[in-house]
Amino acid sequence: MKHSKSLRIASYGRIPGKALHLGVKTVSGCLVIAFVASLAFIAATPASAIADTNETQITLTCNDGHSVTFALDPAALLALTAEVQALSDPSGLSCTLDPADPPPASWTVYDYNPSGQALRPRVSANSMPATTAGDGSISFPFKLNTYTALLTTTDKSLTGDLSSKTLTAMVEVLDGDGTFQHRNTPCDPGESFVRFFFVSPKASGTTGPGTTGFYTQFWWSNPAHVPLVTDPQPKASMGAVVTEPTEWSDWNGKRGDDSPAVLEHFMVAIHNVQTVGFSFGGGCFFENGVTTSDGGGTFHTTFTETP
Repeated sequence: MKHSKSLRIASYGRIPGKALHLGVKTVSGCLVIAFVASLAFIAATPASAIADTNETQITLTCNDGHSVTFALDPAALLALTAEVQALSDPSGLSCTLDPADPPPASWTVYDYNPSGQALRPRVSANSMPATTAGDGSISFPFKLNTYTALLTTTDKSLTGDLSSKTLTAMVEVLDGDGTFQHRNTPCDPGESFVRFFFVSPKASGTTGPGTTGFYTQFWWSNPAHVPLVTDPQPKASMGAVVTEPTEWSDWNGKRGDDSPAVLEHFMVAIHNVQTVGFSFGGGCFFENGVTTSDGGGTFHTTFTETP
């Protein structure tokens, strides 16, 4: 399954596509990305570069509906830019790189823009960004006709080496008077949901033939998720053991233990997490985004890493 952002097909299979995961799940189709070489270069950069203040946050958007935002050091950005400019695909695939403003708060909400081809962070006060309460809980309102794909953080206290961690969350939806809906997928009707998601650019290298590389940067908890049905909606919990490969799948819909190559990159990923949080999707995609029929409802959650 692919996790494409509409993208990540759940098998979501990004998510990631941009599943990228960009939203993925149970679909057989598979996105072929021509950036493996440059991403392998990224993976070869020193671990210290991941947290380098000279990194630039960029958004990679392709005309097949995939999009993803991540940070690159100057050398990796130059390499990826060259790959994008040189891209020549018989299917007509084309991609662009655009700067993405670093999120000003600990947690950032990402919505699909009106074209549905890229994600846009809620940065300004008028965009209704995520807020964090004194008890550490996080909230943000859903917006009418706007599909929300991600709620993530790059907080250093919550990223890095998560190999010994278990992620837990209590999720509820406050207020509103409608039902949840997601962007269309090939396997609708299907439920809408929220699940855990993390990104690790360091896990982008390849070890030989196969479908590792770009895909193994993006991981979704699978099967752990909470269905989103109505606004409001009572509390529900979910949890996932980070080091357990059978509890996660990548942008290409592959479980963490699908093959020796995928497992190798999964282990690299969980030791070098750059971004972690939640992904919203439905049907057979993990990150195709959700909204509410009345444009109401507030997503409210706790997020805990133990031990």
